[in-house]
Amino acid sequence: MQMKSVALITEYNPFHNGHLYHAQTAKKMTQADITIAIMSGHFVMRGMPAMFNKFQRARMALAGVDLVIELPLIGALSSSDYFAKMGVLMAEYLSADALCFGSEDGNIDHLQQAATQLLSFENTATYHQAIKEGKTYARIVAESLENNIMREPNNILGIAYLKQLQILNSSITPYTIQRQHTQHHQQNINHETFASGSAIRESLIKGSTTWHDMVPEVNHHLFNMPFYDQQRLFDFLKLTISQHDARSLSRIYTMSEGFEHRLIKCIQSATSYDNLMQQLKTKRYTYTHIQRVLMNVLLNIVKDDVTHTIDAARVLAMSAQGQAYLKWLKQNAPDRQIITNINQSNVSFFTNEIKATNIYNVLTGQTQTDFNTPVFIDNYNKV
Repeated sequence: MQMKSVALITEYNPFHNGHLYHAQTAKKMTQADITIAIMSGHFVMRGMPAMFNKFQRARMALAGVDLVIELPLIGALSSSDYFAKMGVLMAEYLSADALCFGSEDGNIDHLQQAATQLLSFENTATYHQAIKEGKTYARIVAESLENNIMREPNNILGIAYLKQLQILNSSITPYTIQRQHTQHHQQNINHETFASGSAIRESLIKGSTTWHDMVPEVNHHLFNMPFYDQQRLFDFLKLTISQHDARSLSRIYTMSEGFEHRLIKCIQSATSYDNLMQQLKTKRYTYTHIQRVLMNVLLNIVKDDVTHTIDAARVLAMSAQGQAYLKWLKQNAPDRQIITNINQSNVSFFTNEIKATNIYNVLTGQTQTDFNTPVFIDNYNKV
């Protein structure tokens, strides 16, 4: 029996009502039987540890999806193009029929046209010259292409997904849902039931309860022990960076040429995480890029770790429907490595993810590891 699936490439930091709306609408729009969340693990795209560990966030996600798969760490700590590439490759590995993402524009045809335009532009001499000059991708696009659709964060990420689908000549059908009620980085909660992840994290940090109505009630008990300790993060960063020289730092993934010297200089005089960021910031580098570099240093992710294939999928959580889909996938694609519990026979597939868990636990004092935390199986009544 064919089972139709829709993939959602996500972070769920943390899972909230906007994510629930996205998951439910995606399932209805695509007429899918199964929703698959391909979710970042312990570290997220903006270059920070997640506020809750991946095991908690996977359980939160079951309020709206059927299957939670871990996005490989190398993708999670990358800019939009590689983040999108690893997400799309994972969706293909899982035989997803559709991919659905949120966007400010809400029109898939507009976004497809922008993706085609970008792919064409990336083959021009103008683009390659700008790259040689050290300009950021976002700046190059803004200066060279007069297309306002490419200036909104969710549009940008959605276009990155569409580019990868075109590059791979993928059979996955893309869909988009227009973002509702809040902007991506909006810091304030000013709606009855919807707020951005940024606003919810801010509420948690302040010890406020305003986040309560912004997340599914079934998940309230999972919102315990959020991690937000910049001083502790800074202390570990300083210790880690101090063990490097310029040559070893130059091998770190996402390290831009010459930035290793600036990092060595600034870490000696920095007095806090914010102070370090202020010293490192230049016109050439965004805060998000710098934070990703710092996390890759902390985790010792090197350029040789970059891969362009998916060799296994790690299942973090699933409902009964998700279990049925994995059974169907095993029957129809028996060569795929779909891992529900890590052991010595499959550990080699997840070296970076296991290391990230261990370092996250050192930062947060938590004890759930990839070995002592089996896949979570539940069948929530969907909210």
